[in-house]
Amino acid sequence: MSKSLLDSIETSVALGLFPDEEAATRAHVLQTVETSLPIAKFKAGKVDNLNPARLSENPYPVENRPRGKADLASVTHHRRTIRSKGRVTSPIWLAKKDAKYIMLDGVHRVVATYLEKKRTIPAYVVRLTRRKQRI
Repeated sequence: MSKSLLDSIETSVALGLFPDEEAATRAHVLQTVETSLPIAKFKAGKVDNLNPARLSENPYPVENRPRGKADLASVTHHRRTIRSKGRVTSPIWLAKKDAKYIMLDGVHRVVATYLEKKRTIPAYVVRLTRRKQRI
């Protein structure tokens, strides 16, 4: 499994979207669609678990770097990839519950895509289904 997929599974469990890694893995494999999402959705704050303030010319001010300089290095790496290939190399991961998206993995790719003035980003979207209630 790719690191991005593993990170997405881990985040989805940490956010309480799934009870455990087994259920999260099953959903990631069986309930995922590949699509392209407009960056405007992220900028407008329509994606949970992503601070839209990160989509600015200074996405990681000194006081807001969860991983220190690694945040800046990751964004720089993805920006270089976009410039050389014209796109990010791997889709980001989100969950979709009803009409709401939840960011699972790929914030640095979203920031790099925004800074490179791209309009869309490829994404894997895990469709969350409502559990049937027992009567």
